[in-house]
Amino acid sequence: MRKPLFFLAFLLWLPASLSAARWLENDYTFGSNGMKKDTLSVFSGVSQRVNAGLQATYYRDNISFDKIYSFRLPLMFSGRSEFVSFTPFLYPVAAKTRSGAYGGKIDLVTSLTDPDDNNYLHLTLSGSWARQRAMLAGAADKKEFTESALQLQIEKSFYKQFIFLVSGAGFAKPSGVSNATLVTPALDHADMAYTGTYAQVTALPEWIMSVQMARSMKPEYNSYLYAGYSKISFRRADAANSITAGIKIGINNRTTLDLAYNPYKPEGASWKNYYKLLFKFYFIPEKE
Repeated sequence: MRKPLFFLAFLLWLPASLSAARWLENDYTFGSNGMKKDTLSVFSGVSQRVNAGLQATYYRDNISFDKIYSFRLPLMFSGRSEFVSFTPFLYPVAAKTRSGAYGGKIDLVTSLTDPDDNNYLHLTLSGSWARQRAMLAGAADKKEFTESALQLQIEKSFYKQFIFLVSGAGFAKPSGVSNATLVTPALDHADMAYTGTYAQVTALPEWIMSVQMARSMKPEYNSYLYAGYSKISFRRADAANSITAGIKIGINNRTTLDLAYNPYKPEGASWKNYYKLLFKFYFIPEKE
């Protein structure tokens, strides 16, 4: 599940002004099968309405992956009632898995209500494309194939205290490959759509449906509670169910800490458990 792509990024971050946005993030996830994932992000304002960033991710586990790296260059524009982001990504071909990928994702967000309305309604349309190289079972060389996805999100706020989000994503069927023949593909499909899990989703999805909610504790406490559920349908493979729950805490006007837990269960298999620690530091104090 990629940030800003996007769970709390859309739930909590969009209403803030980009003119004050200059921050550093470290997102560390660990859990079942020795999974460890760390993402370092730096964002800076190019102008009052435009932000650009750099993200680098390192991932590994004890089952299939060893030293998978990926990089992103997000570019974001914020207007009064619209938000646009474009995020190209790259997975250099890893020596051990002999797989890699590149592509991009665009998000278009519009407000269906007055931008200053505490009961706002946001609509998000996202499209993504990826070109992936991976080994196939029994093949002597890598196979190249293309993936694409469309996603629709609807986010509703009630008095900026309760926030609900419904998300649906569909993936086009890639040609010449299947989950039965792919060997350790590198691409995490969180770069293409919201997956609702902190685990790496490298198998080929068919569709993903998610619901999320957040509860603001302001003004008494500078924090948010959130929870969500996702169903991931894979092509000719068992589906998976994912639950997320956590709290985002404002330590001060420059620092936030996000603590979260993600039980994840492929159908026919046991539960897996993942944990996230996300630290964000604003070089310019965040606007209230």
